[in-house]
Amino acid sequence: MRKNCLVIASLIVLLSVCTGCANKEIFDPGYWYDGSDTNGAPRLVISGQISNSDSVALSGIYVSVFGVRQEKETDINTYNYAVSDSVGKYTMIRYRGREVPAEVTLVVTDSTGIYQEQLRVCEVRYDSVYVAKEGRKIPFNGFVTADFVLSQ
Repeated sequence: MRKNCLVIASLIVLLSVCTGCANKEIFDPGYWYDGSDTNGAPRLVISGQISNSDSVALSGIYVSVFGVRQEKETDINTYNYAVSDSVGKYTMIRYRGREVPAEVTLVVTDSTGIYQEQLRVCEVRYDSVYVAKEGRKIPFNGFVTADFVLSQ
């Protein structure tokens, strides 16, 4: 009897959750983004891998982004620069703002001076959201993937 009550209670909870999910607004493409949600601000995500010419991952390599920074913007780790981790990976996630840049410039620097600095202009690719007020899709989050192979 107790087992049946538990099963019935679980089904009631499941049905109430599913009924809530069936709200028309969630499935209406016009609901995806209306521009008023400040927590859903567009991001620019820059990531990649850094290794040397022997395919060994390099940690501690400094990667900085230009072309999207404000003139007097303070350096903030993982926002406008990153340092590669123990497996050579780096990631920056920043607010994109109103601009929709087609490209950004990345500069990779080894603070120990063993490896040569590299500069690369990288294409930004965008996902999109549907804006109900405008009746169209607009670019939203920008993504850059840039792997670097450094030489001495």
